[in-house]
Amino acid sequence: MLNFLLIHLRKKGLGFLGFLMIFFVISCQNQQLMPVDSPYPMSDDQFSSDTLVRGFKIPFGLAILNDNEYLITDRVGILYHFKNGVLAEIKGLPAVQTFGDPGLPFIINGGLMDISFHPSYPHIPWVYVAYFSENSRLKLIRFKFENENITEIEPLFETRTSGYYGNGTRIAWQDDKHLFLNIGNSNISTVSNPVLVSQDLKEDWGKIHRLMDDGSIPADNPILEGYSEPISIWSYGHRDAQGLVYDQDTQTLFAAEHGPKGGDEFNIIQKGGNYGWPLFTYGIDYSGLPVSMISKDSAATFTILPEHYWTVPTNDGGRAIAPSSLLLVKNSSIPAWNDQFLVPSLAFRRLLKFNRETGITEGLPITGRIRTLKQLPSGDILALIEKDNINNSNGYILRIGKSN
Repeated sequence: MLNFLLIHLRKKGLGFLGFLMIFFVISCQNQQLMPVDSPYPMSDDQFSSDTLVRGFKIPFGLAILNDNEYLITDRVGILYHFKNGVLAEIKGLPAVQTFGDPGLPFIINGGLMDISFHPSYPHIPWVYVAYFSENSRLKLIRFKFENENITEIEPLFETRTSGYYGNGTRIAWQDDKHLFLNIGNSNISTVSNPVLVSQDLKEDWGKIHRLMDDGSIPADNPILEGYSEPISIWSYGHRDAQGLVYDQDTQTLFAAEHGPKGGDEFNIIQKGGNYGWPLFTYGIDYSGLPVSMISKDSAATFTILPEHYWTVPTNDGGRAIAPSSLLLVKNSSIPAWNDQFLVPSLAFRRLLKFNRETGITEGLPITGRIRTLKQLPSGDILALIEKDNINNSNGYILRIGKSN
């Protein structure tokens, strides 16, 4: 198996990063991924939690219609419909990129990603979903469904090139006409071997895109260097922003972004902004080599530095928290969480709470590799949590609410 995977990696050009991914997957083949101690002081917030449903491998996207009906994507290519306690599979989506033979029980990157109802659903009955197609391009489509079957599909967006490094893909609505779509670029870059895809405006990777709800380009998008008219790119220089939230009250777009080894970022996204990857980062490469090509002072003159960053101190240069989602909590059933950001940490396999005003991060006693957080109309919060063993499909949805 290992030899086959390495040959496949070479064919795909994934190199050392791909090998590390494979090594991680194989090393976890018969292990449970257990939570580790919180990297930050624990909060004493009181709440309750209940498991709603199990049966997922790598649940990633969550679209909420009401308190009892949701759509859930699993990165292995399965779309689920959860309604009134019953989980069913929706058929008819295009095939996603898988790694190697279809029978392999995991996916290296990409797959079926984020999903969202149109803000005016069901009056405008479209569902939006992003996925990595079999040609390794990120695509955004919208579809209609009935009786657990897709009835209509419209393509909206496709990256101009193929890629194997876009794990961060989220959909966030600005209003009922405009949406943001971020696409990651989490490949390895060092100062001696820089990979500048995120800085290349001819590439769609490492960018946040802004589209109309029909996939067309908004007339008020930025006109970037080398172009004579607006394109889909809203901001660039991103590494892997797996959390994306638009705050309607302040009309602000927030992003939580993976650094390399440390330097995970909390960013305020501005129109036409360059967010610096890999020219400058607060993190280092996994090998211990430096990444930044310029100083912080130089970066501050033409890129946008993060408002906050996370690096957990260690004796070998720091560790990432690996933020997988971002939720700005409002009107919560848990008063202590109102106006706070919730940030799941993949590296520490637990939920964190971030206070933007004070810059303080605290740990919460919700554990597991949380892929997505969403808030229900009632104020409760849903967490999509991955399987804890690669041989099982025991990922689940956790509902979090006020203390009993």
